[in-house]
Amino acid sequence: MRSLRARITWSFLLLIGCSVLGTGIFVALLLRSSYIDSLTTRLETEGRMLAETIAWTDSHPSRRQFQQVAEVYGKALDAQITIFDKNGRVLGDSTGDLSLNYKAYPEVESALQKKKKDPTVIRDNFLHAALPVERDGDVVGAIRISLDIQEVNQSLEKVWVSLALGLMIAYGLAGFFSSRIASSVTSPLEEITQVARDIAQKKFHRRVQQTGKDEVAQLGQAINRMAHSLQKQMETIRKSERRLHSIIESLESGLIMIDPTGKVSLVNRSFERLFGVPAQDIIGRSYKKLTYPYDLTDWITECAESGERMRNEIQIYFPEERMLEANLAPMWVERNGVGVVVVLHDLTAIRRLEQLRKDFVANVSHELKTPITSIRGFSETLLDGAMGDPDTCREFLQIINEESLRLQRLIGELLDLSKIESKQINLKRELIRIDQMVQSVVKTMEERFRAKQQAWSVKIAEPFEVEVDKDRFRQILLNLLSNASNYTPPGGRITVEVEKRDESWLCKVSDTGIGIPKEDLPRVFERFYRVDKARARDSGGTGLGLAIVKHLVEAHQGEIEVSSQIGQGTTFTLSFPMTKKDRNT
Repeated sequence: MRSLRARITWSFLLLIGCSVLGTGIFVALLLRSSYIDSLTTRLETEGRMLAETIAWTDSHPSRRQFQQVAEVYGKALDAQITIFDKNGRVLGDSTGDLSLNYKAYPEVESALQKKKKDPTVIRDNFLHAALPVERDGDVVGAIRISLDIQEVNQSLEKVWVSLALGLMIAYGLAGFFSSRIASSVTSPLEEITQVARDIAQKKFHRRVQQTGKDEVAQLGQAINRMAHSLQKQMETIRKSERRLHSIIESLESGLIMIDPTGKVSLVNRSFERLFGVPAQDIIGRSYKKLTYPYDLTDWITECAESGERMRNEIQIYFPEERMLEANLAPMWVERNGVGVVVVLHDLTAIRRLEQLRKDFVANVSHELKTPITSIRGFSETLLDGAMGDPDTCREFLQIINEESLRLQRLIGELLDLSKIESKQINLKRELIRIDQMVQSVVKTMEERFRAKQQAWSVKIAEPFEVEVDKDRFRQILLNLLSNASNYTPPGGRITVEVEKRDESWLCKVSDTGIGIPKEDLPRVFERFYRVDKARARDSGGTGLGLAIVKHLVEAHQGEIEVSSQIGQGTTFTLSFPMTKKDRNT
């Protein structure tokens, strides 16, 4: 922008300088021409006056007489006066030089011959004017008046000096005003340029402070409108980027994006979690350097080359065993080539649920098949003639009755579990004495404990009331105590302990039974899962008790935990929050 200001300033200076110089030269020439014209007119007028006033009566005039006349008029007119006779002989000269030859002066010869030519001529820094002297129509001589024009040259020198001084002053003033004018023109442009640079550096709040209706002001207004539009668009883009980033980061599925150059441009947190690789170790690197999972790089290459969507399943074992579904789609980038977007869905839970469903169906079928087979077998035996033996008939009917009760319990527990899981159960909460509830349930189980030669005890430091569903909580304790009895050998002990805390209360059911292996602990609350299947089936267990307990505890907003050691026993700990009614009791 400074070069533009300099160009404008120097353009003004050049134009003004040329104008002043041309004007000065024209004025100087005009003055010289006017001065010469004025002198010529003067000499012609004075020459005619002399030609008419000089007495010229003698055909042979005396040189002395004319010499005197020449000297007198030369002093009076401040010029050189030369008088010639008709033959060109010098009759008198104000300078005293009588040896002049008229033939050396064409203007004198023209005057003697009465030729119609310009009577004036400039020669040797003198202005000469020659006029004929006529008497009675005849040329009797000629008068030449010569004037030194050194004064004209001196005057012109003064004009040139004045012109030079005027040009310098004009240049100075022109430079000052040109700079001001150029600044007034370029300053708005400089501001507009700076605002444009700021906008290019993403400073969209910058505006041009220009008013008016000229072209520069209109340009500034256009820049302001553009900046406002860019600011709104960038805000919209940033919001969209933030929303997109939030969506990508919140996806449960892993996502990795490969740009057309083959480098990883985007990785979300789920991908990091699935493969245990930090994003900074992947982004910016070639996807071919991904060493895990091994098949993924080949699929990306195939998708980029074919330009078609792909779907594959992959199993990984680090950082934990998972089954993933990889969906690959080509990403067309204009003029740059083809990138690839890979979305990895974790199918581990789905596969596990599918397996649970299969196991559930198989277990239900097996659990139903066993009592039904027993009932059918013994009933067929009775029908084939065993009814005649009273002892055998009674034994078989007792077995049929037990199997039917077992089948009834299984169906009942399946219906209860279905209702609990589908949230169709409504808890009828009421305040009850926890010590009375525990004692009642334990008393129900006493006969069973005695039959198995098991000891039992109840530990409640202080009685207090809790708000629970009486029947469902009773069902929880019965299932836990039955489970403890089933897996505790004769001579073992079963303990129920209740403890009150500030914000919660605990109920622990412990036994000294066979214990649960560490690898089986996470699955003890699954339906039909048994640690010792033979013992559980012999005891009449269905494998649904702990699953029902877990759902009922969670329905009371509680939590259940299990700890166990092989050969030392197992402890189930139930934790419930204290309600307002609990705190007031």
